[in-house]
Amino acid sequence: MIDFEYGVGLGPLRDENAAVYYHARNDYNIWKWCRQNDVIQIGEHVSWLQYVTADTSKVRMYEVLDQHELVGVCGLTDIDHVNRRAEFSLYIIPKYHRKGYGKKALKTLLKHGFYNLGLNTIWGETYEGNPAFDMFMSLGMTHEGTRDEFYYRNGRFIDCHLISLTRGVFDDVEKTWPKAKLRCIK
Repeated sequence: MIDFEYGVGLGPLRDENAAVYYHARNDYNIWKWCRQNDVIQIGEHVSWLQYVTADTSKVRMYEVLDQHELVGVCGLTDIDHVNRRAEFSLYIIPKYHRKGYGKKALKTLLKHGFYNLGLNTIWGETYEGNPAFDMFMSLGMTHEGTRDEFYYRNGRFIDCHLISLTRGVFDDVEKTWPKAKLRCIK
């Protein structure tokens, strides 16, 4: 398990949790902030799982674990090894929302991406109104710009914010993050 003492660990996706990922990805509280415009069909989900577990050179997805309890999924996608950058992906299962898991997971993912995978830039997109935007900024991310009316949602076009963090900024910001209390993992 990948654990930098931020309060969660990252583990491999497991076949026995495929149904949990599927239902979470189709929960409106999650997919309204994702690029998908409709519920994901089971065949699409199975294809996605096969893709992300078959070729880890372009995608690294992880379970977000509190002790050994699955609370979400995160990862790095569109990994570019030449330019050492990747896009981050993150969702927390709705029953665990508003408990700090997103921030803990993203801290862990960022450190893993920079320290273990050698990335220089981790970036992402977020829609206007996403409450996670403030959390992203609190972790040292930079608002790179806004793509006006870039996605179509709920009968209207909405803006998309581009955010990123470089290794140099991460090294400075990470020093200010408090560590979670050490916990016993059985």
